[in-house]
Amino acid sequence: MNAFKVTVAAALAGLALAISAPVIAMEQKATYEMAMFDKAQADNQHIVVEVFKKGCPTCAAQQPGLKAAKEKFPKATFVTVDFQGDAAPVERFKAVKQSTIIVYKGSKEVARIVGETDSDAIVAAIGKGA
Repeated sequence: MNAFKVTVAAALAGLALAISAPVIAMEQKATYEMAMFDKAQADNQHIVVEVFKKGCPTCAAQQPGLKAAKEKFPKATFVTVDFQGDAAPVERFKAVKQSTIIVYKGSKEVARIVGETDSDAIVAAIGKGA
């Protein structure tokens, strides 16, 4: 009976972990609008494009770094693109997978990272557009 309880407890713990990590990413919403993005490029702004997928644990793990970057670069324009639901911008940005972060200074791409979850590395990459 004890072995059964241990097995059930381990299974429930694993299920809780599997469910909790994607919750943060599932709360995201796409904010990309082509006209706004084009204007930001024309105005030579610092732009950050985050390509996410609902339920993606890597995307969820990127959120602390993105939050830190938003605080460090308050004048930057941050937009999000849903990898599964926004086919046109996914194609426009040549995003081959979710968890992609692309940084622009005006119309020039200055950084692209894929799958990076280290907050310092995310902030450093985003800083290249400042």
